[in-house]
Amino acid sequence: MEGGLWGTVVILGPILLALAIGWAMLRNRTSKAKLRQTEQATRDLYDEQSAADRTRP
Repeated sequence: MEGGLWGTVVILGPILLALAIGWAMLRNRTSKAKLRQTEQATRDLYDEQSAADRTRP
């Protein structure tokens, strides 16, 4: 009985793990447009901070 349960765990465990990883990868994809928007916003923030640092004595 225990051997059958262990075999099921050994076989189904990696399958469930692969499904969970695949699902997470699909859910976390971003479009190229969204990535460009994020990168531009970061550059804008850095530019603002640099301008503020230049005006500081």
